[in-house]
Amino acid sequence: MVDSLLPAGLLILCGVIWRLIEPGNLPAHLVRQRLNTVAIYLLIPALILAVTLRSEINAEVWLFPLCAGLIIGSCLLINVFTYARLLPDTPKPTKGAMILAGSFGNGVGVAAPVVIALYGLEQARVPIMYTLLGSLPITWTLGVAIALRNAGHETKPMWRELSKSPPLIAVLTGLAISAADVTVPMALMATLDQLTRAAVPIMLFTVGLSLNFRGLARIATAIPAIFTKSVISPVIAFFVGQLFGLEGAVLGALVVTAATASFNVGVVLSDRYELDVDLYGVTVAVTAVLYFTLLPIWGWLLGTV
Repeated sequence: MVDSLLPAGLLILCGVIWRLIEPGNLPAHLVRQRLNTVAIYLLIPALILAVTLRSEINAEVWLFPLCAGLIIGSCLLINVFTYARLLPDTPKPTKGAMILAGSFGNGVGVAAPVVIALYGLEQARVPIMYTLLGSLPITWTLGVAIALRNAGHETKPMWRELSKSPPLIAVLTGLAISAADVTVPMALMATLDQLTRAAVPIMLFTVGLSLNFRGLARIATAIPAIFTKSVISPVIAFFVGQLFGLEGAVLGALVVTAATASFNVGVVLSDRYELDVDLYGVTVAVTAVLYFTLLPIWGWLLGTV
């Protein structure tokens, strides 16, 4: 497990160090914004296409996205209620960032290597399908709507945003090509593979750029989101998995995926829609620490590790 996860941790650390020393007098926030733009328009769509074009379209493809919808939807309801009713004085940009951080996880960047380390390569399909076909469409529909509303924008432009959303377009394109059984040129797949290899490191580095200590003074505001993401989400996943008859390594992979730290794309959304990036970054760091701390407990409770 250490061999799989250490590179990810070091990449995040590189981003933190860059933020602290700012080599070449290049501001960290500017680097983050530029890398986020590259990720959202090129690297993330390439990653999605590379996976979906290799996926067989069958009943199981839709099982894990369905689980994702139930789990994420439940967390969204909990977080929206908490910040709208129990913490109504929370500033809108902070409220939007915390709803996103407490509901969506990093299934591809963090959960996939953990699942492979714990349950083997075969079970990697769980976080991949969960994230790309379940979490991602929700992110670019409800997630964008939440970001827009809490950034002070009208919700109406969301549909124009979605029609131009590269990740969502990539999902639909990949599924359509796979369903039509079209042969994709090897040169195109090789290009997508190269972009995919660049996607996760850059996203992890960008997360590191967003981490800072300024938000720690306001960590109390993030506690509901942190608790929902790190504890409530995997508990919901356990019951949802049992509802669909999942067991053993597959159930374990689902729980581990649902428990993962707040998602990297949230940094992109927070930047793009002027939400509370600083507190979001701290929330990512805390949920990441809790994720690796609680992993043995989830494995022990499930009896799968």
